Amino acid sequence: MSDNRQPNQAELGRAPSRDGTRPLRLRGDYLVAIAVFLFAAVVFYLTTTFDEVPSAMAQGVPPTQFPRLLLGLICVLAAIMVFQAHGRTPKKRKPVPGMVYASAALLIAFVAAVTWLGVIIAMVLFCVALPLLWGERRIWVVLIYAVVFPIFVYALFSGVMEVRFPLGPLESLLR
Repeated sequence: MSDNRQPNQAELGRAPSRDGTRPLRLRGDYLVAIAVFLFAAVVFYLTTTFDEVPSAMAQGVPPTQFPRLLLGLICVLAAIMVFQAHGRTPKKRKPVPGMVYASAALLIAFVAAVTWLGVIIAMVLFCVALPLLWGERRIWVVLIYAVVFPIFVYALFSGVMEVRFPLGPLESLLR
């Protein structure tokens, strides 16, 4: 016989306290959204401190526009997450797998490598390392990805948005 009863307020974590009020407890989705909105506000403020590019030297997308576009998209996605979570019972989540931390460490290494190697070389190395970390063993697939993706990103930023990547010391030597 199956148990079709509805969970009571205590089982949902919303049991009233002794004085009849419910304790204020924010769900994880709401906390993440608040953190995202605060981060976006701080970064948006930082974009107001960027130097203005003289109109004679302006090319492509101004330095303030792209970060603000991304911040807007991030805030819209955070708002969607809040609306989806509203009124739903929170699920018990599994612990974060170790692969997430390994991927984050690799991403941090990529950001550090950009300073020394340059964007393109660091991106090629990242595009080799990440699939291998995730278990891809077909080297030909990894190599195609490591060549095609950086070329696509370079073409998108340089050709379409007219944004030039700064060269690292190693890339400067290779030119």
